[in-house]
Amino acid sequence: MYAIRHKRSKKFVYGTDKRYPGFRQRTSDSTALLFESYFTAHFEFKERKVSKKLYEIVPVELVVKGEEREHES
Repeated sequence: MYAIRHKRSKKFVYGTDKRYPGFRQRTSDSTALLFESYFTAHFEFKERKVSKKLYEIVPVELVVKGEEREHES
């Protein structure tokens, strides 16, 4: 899976505010838009008009809470 992350703050994009010209990315430490493939992430990167200077596409891993303890045993 992939997500879009702000390079400096390391926060993830969870939405895009399209109310103003020059779309604004909404970021969060705990919420992120997840994409199944790099192709899909790259497509959304362009659609949301995300700045290449400020943001990057990064691989991420989804861990379900509660199940992580079961794997440790």
